[in-house]
Amino acid sequence: MQADVRLPVSVAPVAGEALDGYLERLAAANGMDHPDLVNRIRAGGATTAFLTTAPASRLLDTIATLADLPDPNGPSVLAGLPGINTPDLDPTNKRTWRNVAAPGWPPEHGSALCPLCVTGDGVWRLAWRHPWVTACARHGVRLLGSCPTCRRRFRAHRTPLRPVDAPAGTCGNPAGVRGHNCPQPLDELATEPASEAVLEAQRRIDTALAGSAVPVLDAPTDPETYLAELKALTVLLLHLAIQPGGDELAEWAHPARIDRSRSASGRGARWGLAPPADLNLRGSVLAAADEILRQPSLDAGADLLHPWTERTPAQSDGQLGWLADHTTMTPTLTRLVMAATASRRCLSTLLDHDPPAPLANWVVPQLVPADVYDAHLGRALDVSARIGRLFASLCLARRHAGAPTWGAAATALGLPAEAGVKTARACSADLLVRPDAFVSALDDLAAQLDRRVDYRARENVIRGLADATGWYRPWTRIHHPGSRETSCGYAVTWLWTEYAHGHIDTSPGWQSPPDHIDRARYRRYASRLSETATTALIGIATTKASAPDRRTA
Repeated sequence: MQADVRLPVSVAPVAGEALDGYLERLAAANGMDHPDLVNRIRAGGATTAFLTTAPASRLLDTIATLADLPDPNGPSVLAGLPGINTPDLDPTNKRTWRNVAAPGWPPEHGSALCPLCVTGDGVWRLAWRHPWVTACARHGVRLLGSCPTCRRRFRAHRTPLRPVDAPAGTCGNPAGVRGHNCPQPLDELATEPASEAVLEAQRRIDTALAGSAVPVLDAPTDPETYLAELKALTVLLLHLAIQPGGDELAEWAHPARIDRSRSASGRGARWGLAPPADLNLRGSVLAAADEILRQPSLDAGADLLHPWTERTPAQSDGQLGWLADHTTMTPTLTRLVMAATASRRCLSTLLDHDPPAPLANWVVPQLVPADVYDAHLGRALDVSARIGRLFASLCLARRHAGAPTWGAAATALGLPAEAGVKTARACSADLLVRPDAFVSALDDLAAQLDRRVDYRARENVIRGLADATGWYRPWTRIHHPGSRETSCGYAVTWLWTEYAHGHIDTSPGWQSPPDHIDRARYRRYASRLSETATTALIGIATTKASAPDRRTA
């Protein structure tokens, strides 16, 4: 039997097709039994060990010759995919498999399966064997991790190819007796739709497996690094989900506890070495981890991770020590954990926990009124009154108006999201009281707000005054003689900051974002306004209001 003579019929491999599945199609096209084709390949001295993982180059050259393939690397093997560590794997020495398994999450024996794909074109995808792949983004379904009839992974045979007597279109796993194989028809396998979160994560994983960079916290990240970060965070979430209270964070917490108990060791399953056996569980955890990694900033990712880190059990080595002991602290995960456990996250937890009666968004101004702030929080923060009043409003938006993050709180008040994140970062570090005392004082402050005042309506009125300036000259003739018409913006800014309690930078009185000179000129202008003049300004705003200034609580 000559190994260097091409077969009569050549079959082109499909992109992403596993090598063993391709060889079965090649054998079928040439009317050969599987053992005959394997013997033909071995006749050239090539070993079929690690056929789908990292076959020897001699094996690939022999197959290329037999099938008349221009590229010996045509069919796919796992060694060509990110996340699979095979440089130290020697196909002639099976003991070197430990070098692949040592870093964790090595390929499992056999394959998962998308029934819709394999019954559609008969092609077995190599990606179904990749530890990070749990769904088919093409059909929007979860992969099947095992055959429902024989309870084993698909293609769980010891021979390089499927048993020769296994009928096409069936599972075909050996049933323990020669000539008896699993009869489960592949086209009768039921499929389960995958959630959008799982599919979104799978699409990003597929991007990495294709060799393209994947955004992690809005920074392009190479595929190997992305998969390493995803694995590390997935392992950490698994350990946190099985802690008391984990069911409040993830509906898959209970399946995670079951998966942990599958190991015979007292410590349970070692998720750092092998992912969850249940593909549905694995996909759900990967999706939760990927949601954190795909956030647009470190702070946004830390906001999502913080509720998880709150489940860290009390240990003598502290929170950070426990977290570091239960996963690999990769560079990005280290940054995320440090940000998620910072003091402002602790305050966030208190703000989100057991919120009192909600406030309508329009009851909260951009800056809490100065007198109310001084009475309740003036001695709680070591920051300027203006920054403190802004932070108090952001806290009210989180605790009473349902904003889930600092960025969302700022957006709800009409401020840039980044302003909320920066203000929270600065003020949380300058608390002069315990976080629980601060939240208690905040609740007292909220009770003092006039729920009939609609600050969003006031802001709209002032925007209208900024656009229609005909009111300014009659006002200056009586209350501010000699004022130039170009100073109308200062009067608008006074109404914005004193009547609507808005942030000075967001005033519609500015033609462009104000600098320190603009603010200094405004302060001089405001200092010259008499009480009569300011009363008249408020009267103009009230008169011009397009909607009632007061509402029923």
